[in-house]
This record gives sequence, structure tokens and C-alpha cells, in this order.
Amino acid sequence: MYKLVFPKIIATASLPLLALAASSAAYAQVDQIYYGGNIVTMNEKNLFVEAVAVEGDRITHVGRLADIKPLTDDGTERIDLEGKTMLPGFIDPHGHFVSAGTSALQQVDLNPPPIGNVTSMDDLIAKLTDEAEANSESEVIRGARYDDTLLDESRHPTREDLDQVSTSHPVIAKHISGHVTAVNSKALEMADITADTTDPDGGRVAKDSETGDPTGVLEGNAGQLVSDLTPETTKEDQLAGIRKASEMWTAHGFTTANDQPSNPDMIDVYKEALNDEDLFLRLTYWPRETNIEDARTYPAVESGSDITAGSNMIHHGPMKLVIDGSPQGYTAHFSQPYKTQRPQDDGSYRGFPYWDDRDEFFDFVEALHREGWQVTVHSNGDQGIQDTLDAFAAAQLASPREDARHTIQHSQFTRPDQLNQMAALDVHPDFFIGHTFYWGDRHKNVFFGESRAEHMSPLKGAYEHGLTPTTHTDTPVVPIDGIQMIWSSVNRMSTDGDIIGEDQQVAPLEALKAITTNAAWQYFQEDIKGSIEPGKLADFVILSDNPLSIGHLDPMKIKDIKVLETIVGGETVFEGETESIVAEQSAE
Repeated sequence: MYKLVFPKIIATASLPLLALAASSAAYAQVDQIYYGGNIVTMNEKNLFVEAVAVEGDRITHVGRLADIKPLTDDGTERIDLEGKTMLPGFIDPHGHFVSAGTSALQQVDLNPPPIGNVTSMDDLIAKLTDEAEANSESEVIRGARYDDTLLDESRHPTREDLDQVSTSHPVIAKHISGHVTAVNSKALEMADITADTTDPDGGRVAKDSETGDPTGVLEGNAGQLVSDLTPETTKEDQLAGIRKASEMWTAHGFTTANDQPSNPDMIDVYKEALNDEDLFLRLTYWPRETNIEDARTYPAVESGSDITAGSNMIHHGPMKLVIDGSPQGYTAHFSQPYKTQRPQDDGSYRGFPYWDDRDEFFDFVEALHREGWQVTVHSNGDQGIQDTLDAFAAAQLASPREDARHTIQHSQFTRPDQLNQMAALDVHPDFFIGHTFYWGDRHKNVFFGESRAEHMSPLKGAYEHGLTPTTHTDTPVVPIDGIQMIWSSVNRMSTDGDIIGEDQQVAPLEALKAITTNAAWQYFQEDIKGSIEPGKLADFVILSDNPLSIGHLDPMKIKDIKVLETIVGGETVFEGETESIVAEQSAE
């Protein structure tokens, strides 16, 4: 169940952490104490404590129960964890918060197992047809997250397939990667996509090899050619999506989510959602623009800045750029060809960059860096990663800056030598660790071969190079699931039970850091979140078991840990029992 609350703000929020930790005089009593369980602070100097005290939305004391008890009075809520485990709330370093919520409410789910049940073209067509029949007044029929490599036909739906759904309404189906769009003939007609249509910058319009007509498959940025066919998302849609997404994230232990708006007006929607209690966890937003003029339309504040008058509910983050696409969508950019080529390829296909003008990309990165922006770049293939590293190096050379904390998103196929470059440039990766589970088998056997697949998402390598890595699920690409992220970081097991890169497995503590302390640090919020320490926000997740002890005894059993409660600013926002999708799959 969900308790919709607005976290309290206390006047002592600006006190130095040491003063809060050392002086009980500032707190004649506290609002809550937690005790009686495994309290894992994620502060390695003091990793385990007996009790935690909270006043308002802040942690005031951590330590021995005997020392904290004198601070309580008749008004203090005493919360016995009864052997359960308390951790700092999980932080999602990369997601699409609002679109995940609106997609869950508005689009047909075309996911394959283990998430959904679409395994053939007939399944896909049937689901979309059911939607068309149930909502005959809809302007467009939309589906999302099909996976061509898990369909019996091993291909994308074409215009002819989707014409079976409707010939009078546009039908649009998005690939699970988000980087391929399949449409029917009506959609092609309405968007005026013909044999004469040229490829847009960073995109490809697939065409029949014999007739030259578009097949209905739009790769990369070509999907934007049909964007005007979908109804405008209203503010009411966005607010409903924020509420739905808040439920999704908090049910899995997350107290901070991430969103990536392409319009500064969205910031006002976040604030309205917060005021209306539709947003009940913290949000860090990353603007997404392609030129410096549009970047300047966002608030001129430093990355990590609170824009909600001290509540710390909405924070400004880095500018996000996209240099390539998706490995499983054949749109990520590599230095070497894909192992299995598509029927239309000549054996040398390596994907492509989303910026046809490389100098333009470099200039934009440099301009952002020079103006003080933190920059994060979606880079999946090793060539996309290399272009990003080269751009960061050029920006630092032109305008040296300390502690810029530039990051690379996904970083899927980071080569060993690129970890060295990241360390030299002080650039840090955020790995889509779920690839080892959801696509590990196909990356190894189909797309890239054993050598490249074994080194995908090199989390251990990042730690060994002194980096501060994080992990994410890129929701709605796959469901938000903190336990799966920890389990995959430690085990790297695929859906078929193969271990994808044993050398890159990490200890449970390092897996936890990736979605707590490291995630707070990457986006300049380490002073207020990521660990259970005096002065930090009272953001917690309560689990059925301790990932550290379970991980030591039997790492595979991490998947069986359940999220029981999520607490934001000292207030419970989720209480129930949420199971990881990894555990659900193994139970079937």
C-alpha cells in the first residue's frame, strides 16, 4: 500500500554534520528511533550500528541503542525492525521516470519473457489488435518493448505485419531498446515517409532492397519522423504518469529517481506533482538538448542543486547527450563489426553515431564544459564510448576544470584500455547491469561473441581503476528493480543460467555502493544522501534479509530478498512485500 506524504523540513538541516553527530543538546528528543535489526549504514568506517534516530526529515544520531534511548520521550516513535535489514534508500542513477509511468498507463506491453509473454509475431499482432478493438476511438495504437531477437521470427515487425492491426489508424510499436520503431502503412503515409525519404541525422529508414519502399522499420533518430502522429501528452497525463512511476520506484526500495526532460517546462510539472503529492520520492532531472542555446533555457544552477526551497525533493542534474543507440537494436556504434550481421548488411556493419558531424558533438561538449555544466553521455558501443572520452579530453584541454564528474551512461562495451582513459580523465561509468541478465546470452552467442560479452558492464574493472561506478535499469527499458541490480552485479547470471564474465563479478558491498553512496556522489548529492549518517536525509529501505550476509553465504539467494518498506524523509511511502523479477522467474 502507499502512503502519500510530504516529507517534513527541519531548521537544523544546514548544521554541519559533525555538530549533529557529536552534540545531543541540539535534539532534546527525536521523532523516531529504529533498532532491533541489521542497520547497514554504507559508511565503511562505521558500517553496522544498533540504532538510528530521526528528527523531521533528517538523521540525527547513529550508534548504540543505549546512547540513543535517552533522547526519546513519550512522543518518540520506536520502530523495532524485528531482525529485518535497514539500508539507505536506493538511488536510481538513470531512468526515464515520467515516460515509464505514462507508458505503463497508455501503451500496450509487448515485453517478452521473463517480463512479459510476447514470443511471436502473432502474439504481438494479437495484443495490438485487442487494444485497437477495445479503444476504437484512439488516434493511434501504441505498443512498447517488443524484442525482435526473442520473437520466433527473429525480426522486427514490418508495415505488413502492423497493417493486420489496422489500416485506418497509425500503429506504432517501439523496440525494447527504445532505439527502433516499427510502424504500419498508415503511419508511413501520414508521416510522408516514402522511397524518396532521406535518412535523418543519427537515424536510418529501412527500405526494401528490391522496391526501395520503406519497410516500416525506423532505426535510431528516424523514429522521430513519426513523433507528431502520437497525441500530445497533456499535463494531466504527465501528472498521472508521475504518480504511477512514484508507486513503481518506491515499491522497489528507491527513494530517488531520475528523469530526462527535453523541455524546461517539465520542471514546473514536477513541482506541481510534488505539491499535489503525486511525486512522493526525490527526483533528479537531466536536461536533454543538442545545442548550447537550448541548454541555457534551464536554470543556471550547479549540478546537484536543490530547486525546491530546501525540501531536497527535486534536484538539477547534468546535461545528457546521446552519441549512439542500443547493442540489441543494432544501433550502438562499435569499432569492430557485430558478430551476426543483419540480412541487409555486408559483413562490416558496426552500427552508427547519432551525430553525423563529430565536430559538432565535440563543440557542444566543450561549450557545456566551459560553462560549468556536468555532462553525461549515452554511449553503448566501444566506438561511441571512445568518441565520448575524446570529447571530454578535448574539453578539459581547452578549459581545465577540477571535479567536473562527467559520466558515461550504459558504458556497456567499455574496453579495458578505456577504463584507463576514464581514470585519467576522472570520468565515471554508469552501467546498465541488467544486460547481463536480460541479454547476456544473446550478446555472447549472437551479437558480439564471448570476448566482448564477457567484458560487458565491467563493474569490477571500474572499481579496480579507482572509479566510482553506478548501475541502473534504464526503466522503462526493463522494470525498475534494485534487488535484481544487486544480484546481477554480484552473480552476472543470464536468463539461461550462463555466467557472463565471471571476472567482473563484485562483492555485495560494492554492488550496494553502486546504488547508494556512489549514486549520490556521481551527481553531487553525497552530503545529503547515499548513507545513514547524522545530518543526512532520513531515506531508508527495509529489506527482508541482509544482502551482505546472504551474499556471503549464497550469492544466488540475493534474488529472494524482498522490499518491505520505503521511507522518504522519515515518512513511509511504501509498505508491502515486493519480489524481484529474478526471483519471480526462478519460481516459475
